[in-house]
Amino acid sequence: MKKIALSITLSIFYISCNNPKSTRTDSLQVAILEKTESTASDTLDIDLIDLKAKDLLKNTQIVTVNEDPVYHKAKKFNALSLKEILEKFSSIKKLNAADTKVVFECEDGYKPEMPLEKLLSAKAFLAISDVDAPKDREWEQLLKNGQDVKMEPFYIVYEGVSPKDVDYKWPYNLVKIHLAPLHENDAILVPKDATAMTGYNLFKKYCQTCHAINKIGGKMGPELNFPKNVTEYWKTDDLKAFIQNPASYRNDVKMPKLGIKPAEAIEIVKYLEYMSKNKL
Repeated sequence: MKKIALSITLSIFYISCNNPKSTRTDSLQVAILEKTESTASDTLDIDLIDLKAKDLLKNTQIVTVNEDPVYHKAKKFNALSLKEILEKFSSIKKLNAADTKVVFECEDGYKPEMPLEKLLSAKAFLAISDVDAPKDREWEQLLKNGQDVKMEPFYIVYEGVSPKDVDYKWPYNLVKIHLAPLHENDAILVPKDATAMTGYNLFKKYCQTCHAINKIGGKMGPELNFPKNVTEYWKTDDLKAFIQNPASYRNDVKMPKLGIKPAEAIEIVKYLEYMSKNKL
């Protein structure tokens, strides 16, 4: 009886190993595994917090910034090449850099963006921590108006880029990076009236990182068009003056003085007035 039972067992094992259905199942599992492993480089969104939690942001190098625009002095950071991060964890290699932009999403609602081509032309880095920080901190303390500024978890820095070049963005308190079509919001934000175009370009340069128009833009400052446009409840002269020097109107205001000239403030207000007639 034992010999018969052993023979039946071996027969079942042989049939199972040579079952075409089993082979298809194994192949399917391999395909699913390969797809799962490749999704990291097939996305337009990078969750930096998630990468850190999975211990995927390692092997940093020390990067020296001669003129840091946030600390206003020379700084050193433990950082990773931003280009390498994009290549490893996004679909950047499948995109046309000339038609793509990078959107940085910060925890506090700050949302700057810049052309991908511009970013790749520079030595850009994702700073993980601050070399100059005390042993009990990852970042050197930074005070603005007497308040502690939260730099962590990440900060975009550059080597050899002037802090005066506003086309380069230096977001700190960074949590996510997105890749998007360069002109994805043109239909909603770009004015059809040529007289408002100068103001649009200035708004995009100075204001859109913090303020949204029709729900597009940063969330650090208030939405300026929906449901009410700011020109509908601010006096024009006060709005122009506020744009140039926010601190002259509000104590401990978050909005910095951006060096906007009187003529530029006039153009920005023209654009805001145009958008008041072009709401969602």
